[in-house]
Amino acid sequence: MPSEPEPRAATRSGRFAWLRSEGLGLLCGQATVLLLGVGSLVLARTRDGASAEVAMDDLTAFFRVPSPWHAWLYLLVPVLGLYALNTLLCTWDSVLAKWRRGVRELSAYAPALIHLSFLLALFAHGVGGLWNREGATLAIGPVWQPLADGRQVRLAEARLEPLPNSQLKSVEARLELRDAAGRIVEERLGYNQPVSSGGGARLLLLSKVDRAATGARFASGSERCVAAEGAPCSIAGLRVELTGLYESGHWGQVPMAVVHVASADGLDDGFHLLEGQERRLPGRAPLRFERLEVSTVVVARSRTAPGNPWALGSAALLVAGLALMGRRWVRLA
Repeated sequence: MPSEPEPRAATRSGRFAWLRSEGLGLLCGQATVLLLGVGSLVLARTRDGASAEVAMDDLTAFFRVPSPWHAWLYLLVPVLGLYALNTLLCTWDSVLAKWRRGVRELSAYAPALIHLSFLLALFAHGVGGLWNREGATLAIGPVWQPLADGRQVRLAEARLEPLPNSQLKSVEARLELRDAAGRIVEERLGYNQPVSSGGGARLLLLSKVDRAATGARFASGSERCVAAEGAPCSIAGLRVELTGLYESGHWGQVPMAVVHVASADGLDDGFHLLEGQERRLPGRAPLRFERLEVSTVVVARSRTAPGNPWALGSAALLVAGLALMGRRWVRLA
């Protein structure tokens, strides 16, 4: 991406003058387009073979098991490196020459900002391609559960718009996120509407909406309460903590809850109950596991994308450069 022509006084000579040439920039740009075109054909041709592990923007798959089919990418890396160096040197020469000539209008430096946005975009792609990672899949329901960044999340509301064939046309999930200080913020999650933080470096992306067991309903005498893992409930003077919940197992197709109960008068006991089963407790009415509590959950996958903040910075520089092109009345101090 060469800069606009400058007077001959600004040009450089010497053994490495070719690194600053506009011709090199044009050659690198054309080579980039050619190699990317070849790559698109190769990926389609080898998607069930050498490129089977290539997905989205992941570059590491090309290097885990090197293949001759991926020679286009191995060539593209040095070409882009040379392209970036040429752009940087040409931009530096252009800015330096203008400053020495006493040019102080901000608009005169707009092309330099656009060039820098290009360099930052290349860097963002490299960081993302090498360090983007898929995280855990979360089934987010009405009970608070932890996120990898230390916050907690729960589903406050899910609005579903079905198609006539019962498939979902759109999903809008209203999530509540709570930080360590107890502050709660609301976010919207939907198809093509991820929840992001850290400038887009951490993402929650919607996979599907489902129904799942999110807790267990207990009864003791005439009282009822619902407990979930990480969210105990109180009933008849007991604190009921659900430490495990299984919809079926080797005991058959009957749900089972693993329960720990405690009371102010010293009762402290752990046991398991099958659905419909009860446990007699000293001096109290029996504790009965009535049924599973089934709720709507949104299944989301977490993703770490450290290249996204750099890409946002690149976009900001591009917008600033384009805006300055029309601001010729602004001068530098």
